[in-house]
Amino acid sequence: MLIAIAPAQAQQSGTDASALRVLSFNILQGGGNAANVGFSNQDFGGSRYDELASVILQSDADVIGIQEDDRSGRLLTALGKGWKRKGSIYSKYDLTLLLNENWMSVGRLRLPTGQSIVVVNCHWRPSDYGPFQVQDYLRQRGRVEDPVDFEQRILRSSDKTSGDRGYEQTLNALKPFLADQEMIVLTGDFNEPSHLDWTARSAEDGMDRWIDNPTETPLRFRIRWRGSRLLADAGLRDAYRSFYVDEVRHPGNTWTPSYPENSAGRRAYSDQVLDRIDMIYFAGPGLRLRSAAVLGESRDVAEIVRDGRWPSDHRAVLAVFDIAP
Repeated sequence: MLIAIAPAQAQQSGTDASALRVLSFNILQGGGNAANVGFSNQDFGGSRYDELASVILQSDADVIGIQEDDRSGRLLTALGKGWKRKGSIYSKYDLTLLLNENWMSVGRLRLPTGQSIVVVNCHWRPSDYGPFQVQDYLRQRGRVEDPVDFEQRILRSSDKTSGDRGYEQTLNALKPFLADQEMIVLTGDFNEPSHLDWTARSAEDGMDRWIDNPTETPLRFRIRWRGSRLLADAGLRDAYRSFYVDEVRHPGNTWTPSYPENSAGRRAYSDQVLDRIDMIYFAGPGLRLRSAAVLGESRDVAEIVRDGRWPSDHRAVLAVFDIAP
């Protein structure tokens, strides 16, 4: 079961007709047997689909952006009656698919009120992951002498501007709807941190993101990550960081739940970097954020906690919106 521990306003019932509950969830290798990275089906009673569906159903989500969806229909079956799927977007409401490319789906959601919302689900490429570039720099040099040069070096080495699963692919899909001032929700595993988290304040007072840092320098820096800045410049707001404005007290990390140190197929957990890379963004004059929460495995890391073993290597993110009539 899920245990709600966030503020009361963050846990409104999904039966509230005036609210839209949106979930973003990377389910890891389609929800199938991911024994190669420590998520064997035998550890979940023979299948992870029931646990993944339990997280979704007990969050009362109305629409979900699923990353790493295998589109086999097995998750849809586990969710039960009343659910629809177009591309990698799952919904209780009617949904028309507008665009379906590798790693991105765009759909138009029709609400019972007759209103529509554009839902975009994306999964940016994981290669050249910025925090790992930071680790490599610290391993080689031990400290940062020139913060400005360091930031630019990391931004260059981790840039995802062009190509499949890059910033431009998502922004180009959003532009016509932003221009028309439509209501838009963007879900995704962005495989990049947010400039709203890696701030000057978090560099001073935040957590050392490296689990077992062997260097003399904590992994906490001001880095204005390009992807999140481009989305903000386009007019999109980050739901979790809008609701929890204190990035030090509420880091909201979605990567990654803990695992045994010597898990096959995974880097040692002590060498992981903890971060918030799964987000929900929104835009449009008719959408008002009511609440946001991370769903995960313990009170230390999530506003909503699920009993039992967490079924993915990513935590999920929930945002609840009021919709203007």
